[in-house]
Amino acid sequence: MKQLLKFSLVGISSGIVNFLVYNLILLLFGKLEIFPNTDYVIGLIAGFLVSVYWSFILNRKFVFNSEEERAIPWYKALLKMYVTYAFTGIVLNTVLSYLWVDILGVPKSIVTLINDLIGFPITFLMTKFWSFRKKSTAEPQEEDCAEGIEIDD
Repeated sequence: MKQLLKFSLVGISSGIVNFLVYNLILLLFGKLEIFPNTDYVIGLIAGFLVSVYWSFILNRKFVFNSEEERAIPWYKALLKMYVTYAFTGIVLNTVLSYLWVDILGVPKSIVTLINDLIGFPITFLMTKFWSFRKKSTAEPQEEDCAEGIEIDD
């Protein structure tokens, strides 16, 4: 439960980062009068890239304690985070945003908040059980084996 609470706090902060980046893009593109029909898609992508990295740093350090010995290497965890968030942050968000904005007429400025409520439980499960999954202690490590004995990978 403590882990879910920490993940929730990271998720809230990540959602705020995403919301701010997204709306900054809307504001900037609106002022420059560029991409009026796709500004929200560009904002979604920019918000995604910044907020996932933000989330990775905080989740790795404070939520899943992935700096310990059994943790998978940071670059593998980061890649898995981007894949996880690509599903919930790009695929799911884009489909839902199209539904909200183009079909249901929901204001562009609030679609990321609605999407975050839907994507949160999916993201938690994928992050916990895939992105930051610890190495199994049942698998022998090279330093645990006698010299001359090979480990099958």
